[in-house]
Amino acid sequence: MNKKDVIAIAEGLKQIEEGVETIQRVMREQNIKSIKEVAAELIPMLKSDDDEINESIIEHLEKRG
Repeated sequence: MNKKDVIAIAEGLKQIEEGVETIQRVMREQNIKSIKEVAAELIPMLKSDDDEINESIIEHLEKRG
């Protein structure tokens, strides 16, 4: 491992640490007790986004066909 690799790893670890701090702050502010609660909110949002993307792709393909 060279100096560049060590610096890249250190930067990645810093980003992880900042991400964890952000997650903890939001969870405290919103009084969220577990990641399971977050997933319960997030999964429907992601499904909705996925459905919109699928509809967009289908519409695009129908226009081309």
